Amino acid sequence: MININEADIMQCIAAMHLQEQKTPRCINYFQRTTVVDESSRAAMVNWLCQISDALSLNRETVGFAMSLLDRYLSTNTNGAKQALADKHKFQLAAITTYYIAVKINEPVQLGVDMLVKLCRGFYESSAIVSMEQDILFSLEWRISAPTPLDFMRQILRLLPTSERCIGENAEMHIANVTKDSHFSAFAPSLVGAACVAMAFRESNVTASTEQVLLWDMICNTLELDTSYDFLGVQQQLQSKSTKKPTPIGRAITTLTRRSSYIHLGDSSSPVSVNV
Repeated sequence: MININEADIMQCIAAMHLQEQKTPRCINYFQRTTVVDESSRAAMVNWLCQISDALSLNRETVGFAMSLLDRYLSTNTNGAKQALADKHKFQLAAITTYYIAVKINEPVQLGVDMLVKLCRGFYESSAIVSMEQDILFSLEWRISAPTPLDFMRQILRLLPTSERCIGENAEMHIANVTKDSHFSAFAPSLVGAACVAMAFRESNVTASTEQVLLWDMICNTLELDTSYDFLGVQQQLQSKSTKKPTPIGRAITTLTRRSSYIHLGDSSSPVSVNV
């Protein structure tokens, strides 16, 4: 029988799922441009991770920032189109989403003056503020949409285990998700659950009877059993994993028998990590 704490977590997961259904899905916005590509985005992820490390901030904030960037560039606004048509504006958009993400996720703020310094003065504070306003208006101020990391954390809370490797493997997959915009086209709940499913398989940890029952509830709540994308996302995660390949199919014996398996290329780039 599900206890009160588990019921609260399930309600949280259900509420997040409802919220994500109200959030417009991202598209492959790189199809709209020949100026920037996946490597441009990956370069910004790496740079922002370096910034987070240098400032003793959480790398998870980078994931939130890239979620905002993907959503912004998936809109049909003039600002998003301009960011896809110019590498420096694309970079400014990524930097600004990080600026927004720090405001929300971190206990301290990243001042505009510090951001200007990190960009070697290439961008003026007015440009950052203007981009922030454009991003907020383009997203209709819907900033706090759930991310794959949010779902992953809640699912792991519901499937407690003393095996550290499960959490570590799930975090590794989330890091790979952050680096690849391909995953932004799928529902965050699906991607977060896929990270957990792959973590269990790669850890070779047999789930308890209670975990199996809870996983069935998760799959039902997030409608994973009817989604063929769930298998595809796991295959993509496995292709990027350094772990030993594991068989992927509709069945995942470690959790349940029926539920689905668990540089911009521009030498004039103004970014810098000298702080």
